Amino acid sequence: MSRYIYVLALAAACLGSSALAADLPKSGAYAAHFGWIFNGQVQELGAGRTVSAGVVNGVIFNEAGKGFLHKARVDCTLLNDVKQGRSNATGTCVVTDSDGDKAFLEWKCGGAMPACPGDEHWVGGTGKYTGLSGTSKFQGNFIGTTGAGWSDWSGEFKLP
Repeated sequence: MSRYIYVLALAAACLGSSALAADLPKSGAYAAHFGWIFNGQVQELGAGRTVSAGVVNGVIFNEAGKGFLHKARVDCTLLNDVKQGRSNATGTCVVTDSDGDKAFLEWKCGGAMPACPGDEHWVGGTGKYTGLSGTSKFQGNFIGTTGAGWSDWSGEFKLP
């Protein structure tokens, strides 16, 4: 009996993953919100300059409440050089969905703190995101000196 239950559970898991991959369109537009916390180091380099290096981790929510990357984990590298209140930041992100499939992107932003508007480029992935491409706009927003913030993402994606 337990073998029968195991086989049913395995079949349900496989069918569920196939259905999710089939539900993802080959291209589209999206808007999402990413809440994050910074973990890393901040160096003071004289008056008016700091450099931060580390990661920001959090969860992204698609504005539609479903679809592309909804409720996925986001792990981004960050190198941010702030001079006289102006940010110049770059990094990469790995976005992991509930199936364990990953989407990869590169990003950069710059502007007057505490905001950092910029561009993202999807550069591939695993599983259903293999071959992912596209561009997005985003704005990172720091919450004072708390080490936390949020980013609003909007753009387009394309799968082969």
